[in-house]
Amino acid sequence: EWGKVCRAVASFAGTAHGREATEKQLWGVESVSYERSRKLLRETEAAVRLLGSSGGALDFSGLDTVAVESAINCVSGGSVIKGQEAMAVVSLMLFVESLQVTIRAAMKQDEDSHNLLLPLTETILDAVVSKLLVKSIQDVIDDDGSVKDTASPELRRYRDQVQALESRLCQLMDKLIRNADNEASLSEVSIVNGRCCIKITGDKSSSFDGLLLSSGSDAGSMIEPIIAVPLNDELQGARALVVRAELEALSKLTDKILLELDNIQILMQETVTLDKVTARARYSIAYDGTLPDLYLPNIEHGIVNAAKDEPASTTSSAQLTKRPWKLFIPNAYHPLLLQQHQENLRRTKKDVASATAEIRRRRIYGQDIAEEDQLASELDFMKIRFAGF
Repeated sequence: EWGKVCRAVASFAGTAHGREATEKQLWGVESVSYERSRKLLRETEAAVRLLGSSGGALDFSGLDTVAVESAINCVSGGSVIKGQEAMAVVSLMLFVESLQVTIRAAMKQDEDSHNLLLPLTETILDAVVSKLLVKSIQDVIDDDGSVKDTASPELRRYRDQVQALESRLCQLMDKLIRNADNEASLSEVSIVNGRCCIKITGDKSSSFDGLLLSSGSDAGSMIEPIIAVPLNDELQGARALVVRAELEALSKLTDKILLELDNIQILMQETVTLDKVTARARYSIAYDGTLPDLYLPNIEHGIVNAAKDEPASTTSSAQLTKRPWKLFIPNAYHPLLLQQHQENLRRTKKDVASATAEIRRRRIYGQDIAEEDQLASELDFMKIRFAGF
């Protein structure tokens, strides 16, 4: 059932790529050497230390790594980036900038913390975050991924033109509907393929002189008044100009991102790596894990020595890979049984709280005493179960 363990640990990663990387790494445990195992343990220990000193600064769940990867592929492939992808890149860069501050503060606490955290965080501390690019993206793209009016003077002018035409069309349609004297039919303004028209239901006879865009017994008839055709045509043209201006703004932004693409890829890679290590640390904290001991047999002297923190300078990495080694975890619990136990514990706590609240509510409103006694009996049983955990 190793796959279940892999998925359980991976669920503690904050990003989609972090979960995938965590599960992939855990599936490859059979090929992990003694030295590699020691390195992974040191990484997890460092992440536990960092989580303890950083509070919520290591929350990767706000990052959309799928959108960042799409942005990287888009820019490297010569396509124009989308607004939401650009904002995902901004989120990544700002997160790394904040993370660098958090890590440096944790490393300043004492020399032991510095030595423990440096191997894990050295690359991400050296990563370059371009504040100029962040500002350039934020100047062009809004938080929701749409292109801002301030992206270019042309875009603002074309959008103002669209708003003016939409306002004129609405006023025209309202005037036509008010002037139509037909109580047997109902009329309302509607949009068909971006064109403003009038929807008529009820009596199909209409005083509107226009083009019949669609008709149905239940849906009614969609009519584009002749007088509105020129305005609709002009509106369609203005909207096309808006799209073109937005594309130009995004194209210029893509060129700027291309210059920083290598750094963005490094940020992405190192963030996913740290998310992967942090997932292991969060899992170990959640289930009260213990740092295990690794033992490497000392063949020369015929005895087994603990080698958790001893340098292996006298033994080549190839020899270490071939030699057998042991993992010592005293009083260990089966990870899946422990997970099931904690889930049962949380479920029972929730049931006890719900039953207690229901009994309190029934007492306040003086409801059925017999049902209250039954609830109280069930509550006592749940408390006994809870005590058994």
